[in-house]
Amino acid sequence: MDRLVNISFNLLIIVSSIDCATLQKAYSDRQGRHLLIRRVPAVEEFQSDIYEVFAKPYNYDLHQITAIAVLKNDEVSGEITFTQLPAGPVHIKGNITGLPLGKHGFHIHHSGDLRSGCEKLGSHFNPYFVQHGGPLDPLRHVGDIGNVEAGNDGTVEVNIIDNLVQLTGYPRGVVGRAVVITSDPDDYGRGGDANSLVDGNSGKPIVCGVIAYIK
Repeated sequence: MDRLVNISFNLLIIVSSIDCATLQKAYSDRQGRHLLIRRVPAVEEFQSDIYEVFAKPYNYDLHQITAIAVLKNDEVSGEITFTQLPAGPVHIKGNITGLPLGKHGFHIHHSGDLRSGCEKLGSHFNPYFVQHGGPLDPLRHVGDIGNVEAGNDGTVEVNIIDNLVQLTGYPRGVVGRAVVITSDPDDYGRGGDANSLVDGNSGKPIVCGVIAYIK
């Protein structure tokens, strides 16, 4: 199947069954320049795969981008870091302590304004206006990260790779938005009721924190 490939240096081409390695080799052979290629995954019924191809001289920062969300209230505390290289997915890693035993929804919400507390952060971050889903579903909110599970000691170790979240750019950038951990597990939109397709019946916020860049 032919795909439209958007090349960042103002070249637009149609290719068949493309992969990053093939595209990199073809362009390097012709121009002799190193490429940095990033694949933006498809969103069902919205967009196909997009390949962003960057050629030297680069006009942007190639260093790793890092952000952090600090979670803290009277019972729960933790830090969640988000790291990304320009051509890669986002690695979400950290730890949380003080959670009740069991699974809890882990989402990124649209707003990062904590002045009115965790319950006033709006809905899940959803720039494509699609239904709620699980982190591996073809249709999901960008903010649908899934569940975390606390053990008997209330501790959670977070280690997630996500291909839809981005730390920069429109429309999927999450910096300035908020991480929210909820009271109940996320049913990934499979609960059979209307609210399942909104927030996965994941309950009320337990703790939250704003995602902010680390210098």
